[in-house]
Amino acid sequence: MVRIVKDPEVRKLEIIQAAEKLFGQEGYTKTSVESIIQEVGIAKGTFYHYFKAKKDILEALVEQIGVEMQTHFNSIVETKKLTSLQKLKLMLRGKEKQKITSSPVMKIIHKPENRELQEKLNIQSVKAIAPLLAQVLQQGKQEGVFTFSPSVESVQLVLAGSEFILSSGLFNLTAKKQVAFLKAIQHIFELLVGAKPGTLSFIAKE
Repeated sequence: MVRIVKDPEVRKLEIIQAAEKLFGQEGYTKTSVESIIQEVGIAKGTFYHYFKAKKDILEALVEQIGVEMQTHFNSIVETKKLTSLQKLKLMLRGKEKQKITSSPVMKIIHKPENRELQEKLNIQSVKAIAPLLAQVLQQGKQEGVFTFSPSVESVQLVLAGSEFILSSGLFNLTAKKQVAFLKAIQHIFELLVGAKPGTLSFIAKE
């Protein structure tokens, strides 16, 4: 049999994608390194050439999710036909954003035992996304929808607090309490940009 040699990055991506599929089907705990190896069709040594342990794949997935989110947000920001409010709705409550944040892998990352990975993703997201949101808020000021265009640091503060409370899993929020926090976030953003109350109501929409 002829041995197929693949580009290292291609092979690494295959392992990540196979693991992501199995994590979604079987759960992280029940997915073994052996099952990932069988799914990809590689030798055990090949797996350990790229990853020291199964948890290292989660770290790779965190980086991948961060890149996907930033790419998605960039595409929204660069779409000239959209107004600032349309862009904000897509960035904060859009279907694609919801799809990324509600994926099986995200649920694994947000488990208490993976707190370190969750914090890594939050930091990565806040750093990458805040400048893009600030750019859209600046557009809103130019359109006359907002009175102020807040600094990137101000946006980072709101995002970081939002992620910690809503996504960390540490607060055990009921659905009602989560909506209350979303309404508070809406209010803070409206004050931050000098918008009329209700302008950003899509943030708290159930």
